[in-house]
Amino acid sequence: MNNFMKLFAVFVLFVQIQIALSQSNLSPPGPNLIQQLCKRNRYQTLCVSTLSFDPRSKTSNLQGLASISIDATTKKTSETLAYLISVFRGITDRADFEKYGTCIDQDYGASIKRYLPAAIANLKAKKYSDAIANMQDVVTAAGDCENQFAGHSPLPLSQRNKAVHDIADMTMDIIKTFV
Repeated sequence: MNNFMKLFAVFVLFVQIQIALSQSNLSPPGPNLIQQLCKRNRYQTLCVSTLSFDPRSKTSNLQGLASISIDATTKKTSETLAYLISVFRGITDRADFEKYGTCIDQDYGASIKRYLPAAIANLKAKKYSDAIANMQDVVTAAGDCENQFAGHSPLPLSQRNKAVHDIADMTMDIIKTFV
């Protein structure tokens, strides 16, 4: 009987730990966490593919998935900034020089140097409203770059601006689940 009581106590402890983990934001995601999270997102397909692509998502909780989404936004923003810099190097027209320069310095540069690091810091500090505002700044920056060209942005740049806009907006939707 004594061994039975020990086994029962271990079982009860195991059940209590499982209950505590399931009620906290520390529990690893079930197979449907990404699907549930992305179902409420305006960019459902992008959300599922972005989060599922990252191997960290298999063991991430909701906070971790939001962090993965910011990381993916940072990657896409960095790629667009690198593209802008590569085009900028070959520009001889003064008007284009100013347009691309503004996109590099004020829009994408600010996103990489200020907005996205602040979003990560605010997410970690559980300042979700501030993290949402940071992501809104990234969305706005992509639109501002597009607007530099008054609707006549070269197609490769328009596609990149849209990709950054969409992933940043998707990330903002994910962070909104915390508030």
